[in-house]
Amino acid sequence: MKLSLNWIKKYVDLPEDLTMEQLSYDLTMCTVEVEDAADLSERLGGLVVGRIITVEQHPDADKLRICTVDVGDPMPSTIVCGGINLVPGQLTVVAKPGAMVRWHGAGDPVEIKPAKLRGIMSYGMICSSGEIGLEDLFPVSCEAEIMDITDFHAVPGSAVSDVLGLNDVILEIDNKSLTNRPDLWGHYGMARELAAIYGCRLRPLDDTVIPDKFGDLSIVIENPERCPRYAAIT
Repeated sequence: MKLSLNWIKKYVDLPEDLTMEQLSYDLTMCTVEVEDAADLSERLGGLVVGRIITVEQHPDADKLRICTVDVGDPMPSTIVCGGINLVPGQLTVVAKPGAMVRWHGAGDPVEIKPAKLRGIMSYGMICSSGEIGLEDLFPVSCEAEIMDITDFHAVPGSAVSDVLGLNDVILEIDNKSLTNRPDLWGHYGMARELAAIYGCRLRPLDDTVIPDKFGDLSIVIENPERCPRYAAIT
């Protein structure tokens, strides 16, 4: 089972000096086994929002474009890119020098460095979702399609992890250690457990308002021996 630490923190204020290593150890020793604690913002380190200013054809490569991009620095960056959907004014994801990406979405991550591409210096990389591990959230039609995040209305230079709401830690819990604890099969249950471990106050769940009108539904149970009861509302 995977849990969002940000979601858990909606219900309980954990100690400010608590590290993920300590939380994983304490939860493993007291309740359930924590198999991993992945910081999503670390995976997206060095990735910022870029606003494309100009797009020009590369003089020596049909499939490459020369872009000037506002990445929040005093001067725009020149980036050579093979993206097929580059347009001025577009907001996209830029890997600044030092960031780690998967080249064309395959293999191990490589460090982005200033490089000369067909005679033109490029200072960064305009990324596709597959190159930064976000292909599930931002599916593309082909490899050459770069991420378009214009709808997020972000400021150039902003950290992508903040803009996309991925500044979170994902806890992976061993399912076998949860089989006898159905009260932990959700974020609120795990928040309650952490509140007990660290002596923190657990905030109550918001009241759920059940509608007075349930809609026009008709339910037929064809095999009552296997399914004695089924309920639904719209």
